[in-house]
Amino acid sequence: MAIQDNNWLYSLLRYYVDYTFEMAYSDVEYHGTENIPHDGAVIFAPNHTNALMDALAVLIVDHKPTVFVARADIFKRPFFAKLLTFFKIMPIMRMRDGRDNLKKNDDIMEKAVEVLKSGVPFCIMAEGTHRMRHGLLPLVKGIFRIALMADRQIAGAMPVYIVPMGIEYGSYVRFGSSLFLQTGEPINVTDFVREHSGMEQPELIMALRAELSERMKSLIFCVDDDENYDAVVDLAYLRNRSVQRDMGFKNNSPRERMLANRRTVEDVERWKSEQPEEWTKLLSAAREFAALRREHKISDETLYDKARWGRVMKRCFMMVVSLLYFLYAAIVTAPVTVLSEIMCSRLEDKAFCNSFRYVIVLVLSPIVWILLAVLYAQWLPWFGVISALVLTFPAHVFVHIYAKWFRLVKSSVRFLRNGRLRSLLSDIDGCLSKLR
Repeated sequence: MAIQDNNWLYSLLRYYVDYTFEMAYSDVEYHGTENIPHDGAVIFAPNHTNALMDALAVLIVDHKPTVFVARADIFKRPFFAKLLTFFKIMPIMRMRDGRDNLKKNDDIMEKAVEVLKSGVPFCIMAEGTHRMRHGLLPLVKGIFRIALMADRQIAGAMPVYIVPMGIEYGSYVRFGSSLFLQTGEPINVTDFVREHSGMEQPELIMALRAELSERMKSLIFCVDDDENYDAVVDLAYLRNRSVQRDMGFKNNSPRERMLANRRTVEDVERWKSEQPEEWTKLLSAAREFAALRREHKISDETLYDKARWGRVMKRCFMMVVSLLYFLYAAIVTAPVTVLSEIMCSRLEDKAFCNSFRYVIVLVLSPIVWILLAVLYAQWLPWFGVISALVLTFPAHVFVHIYAKWFRLVKSSVRFLRNGRLRSLLSDIDGCLSKLR
């Protein structure tokens, strides 16, 4: 079977994968799916910040199979190579794999074109590597070479499209955060080539690269200022709720939070040119605030949350009320949770944390449920077994919700007790009042 061919087992497992993936996030929001073309060959081009989770986010845009590429080194072991192929993932060589190995990408690109010819979407992370930052790395050339090769071989039978996607997470490393994926206007590569018929392939690649980069940046919270990155991000978080109100938003949805953060980036650029003296004061306070916040391990969510003692007490009350269920949930999910956290603690690249957590939950949760059902059946009547399993089903999610409450209480108390941070926040608010 070719990698794009339909497989009944793959199709069956997709329902389980899609369902459990959405359970991994407290809030999942998709926009712009109507922009996905249905009359040609489609190449998805998402940003890449969160390892496997990015691919899964693209996968559930619709239930159709999608073929992906991943770095070749994870295909070295035959078992993993077969497993990844089953999940419709192909290897691709990178410069770090050696110049000689890069020649193998020609065969990979031919296979990618065959996927596109068959009408199956193909997805490639256009940045070539992942980075846990709100921004966009320079795009690699591979996606454009595939698109141009496909356009030549399809030869007018159908158009070839590159579809930009922007993925935003509430947290890159926390299980149960939010997810927002926005699909932008596709680039019709066939029309693009026709309109630029005088260009050679290197020029076409550069022009397509610039166009796709701009479209992708328009879909995400993008901070291009590497020098002041932490300061700008913290300003966006601190202003988020007030900017949402100014923009007429009321739901505090992932999309609304992203758009409010984008507005702050635009405002910072405007202040820099229009009011440089006040902008310099603001940036100085924001830099110190960002450095001190990270030093004291105060979470991003505390800034969004605008920590107040009243909210701290409310969370403490919720934790007390739900303590018994949390203890039960922690016990029955311990094999999954403990293994997940041990694995994550050993990872050098924390972008893989949620990917490891998800895979462990995907594989071990059904086993845990079956074992618990057998155990409960020894002691309880059938309706008791069903009741116990109903209580067990949301246990893993609740453990992470409870952990989030606990983490936010600790973070908020640290913030509220830190006089210097609160003083800097007052300075920032003072600067912002002059920069309207």
